[in-house]
Amino acid sequence: MKTVTKTGLHLSLGKKVRATLRGEKYQVALRGWVEDEYLIVDYPQFQGDLVKIAPLTGCSLSFTSDGTYFDFKTLVLYAVAHPVHLMVLEYPKSFTTYKLRKNNRHKANFPFSFSVEGGSPETLFTGTIRDLSLSGALITHSQRLTKGDNLQLTVNLSFGELSRVKAQVRNVRKNPGSKTEPFVTGLEFSRLSQEQDKILRQFMGTRMGERRRADRSRSSR
Repeated sequence: MKTVTKTGLHLSLGKKVRATLRGEKYQVALRGWVEDEYLIVDYPQFQGDLVKIAPLTGCSLSFTSDGTYFDFKTLVLYAVAHPVHLMVLEYPKSFTTYKLRKNNRHKANFPFSFSVEGGSPETLFTGTIRDLSLSGALITHSQRLTKGDNLQLTVNLSFGELSRVKAQVRNVRKNPGSKTEPFVTGLEFSRLSQEQDKILRQFMGTRMGERRRADRSRSSR
């Protein structure tokens, strides 16, 4: 069960969070808290061994909740190695957040072509758009890309052609389910032209209408 504190911090028992101590990252779970006093998390381990932690060691925690990324710095008040493995942290005085997705995304299955900035503009690669929003897209493809690469992509939608849309690679991972398109990449669009924005908004509006009709159909059964 999630609790939203009076400052807006999302906390839930058993929530997996990333703890960073002395530059090393560990996955731990949130085991309890008293608002404005302390947090309790698992004692970090590395390859099955407990990590040595001194009181007042600096620590930062980060996690996602409901599409929002949370991050804050704190201090280790004390660590208990036996008989239980727990770490008590100072309750954060402040935290930072940002939304992981600016707009709703809709599933898609459109072939598209793209070029990579710094390469030949005549060299085009192909891939498939798997989901699409007003701010970005998820694509699968065969050409190896790197975070930070700038692309120009073109795709035909029902309301017209989105031509030479500028986008930046935000993340890349392997796609084990496909030999022909072995990479999955998240793109963030750069500033769209008025025409590009109009075509994309028309497409997204149609998809939202289809989803609402499908929801009404299911609820009436």
